[in-house]
Amino acid sequence: MDSFKNWLKSENLFQKSIVLGIPLDDPKLIPENKCRYDVCLITNKNSFKANIKQRILKGGSYAVFKINHTEKSINEFYTNVFQIIRKYKLHALNQPIIERYQQNMVDNGYCEILIPVK
Repeated sequence: MDSFKNWLKSENLFQKSIVLGIPLDDPKLIPENKCRYDVCLITNKNSFKANIKQRILKGGSYAVFKINHTEKSINEFYTNVFQIIRKYKLHALNQPIIERYQQNMVDNGYCEILIPVK
């Protein structure tokens, strides 16, 4: 994430950025140091100074949870994610959960967790 933020600054994209973190593996099934994690930027910009991989994320509906932007709060959310899904009676899809970091929210100490739903 730090190297990605440095790249955003080099491209003058940091101040108004919306960054997505997409965990690709379950740390209960994969050793934590082997887990993959995509870091993405929402942008309309087509070219960049450095070569960077791009892909289009499929749209859909998400249940959005605003949480404290701390490692502890994020870990607690993931630890309790199945209880949260049951509590809110969500029909979660078998797709990656997305972490959304909007600069104005992060500056105020928050981030969002998006659970894909029907």
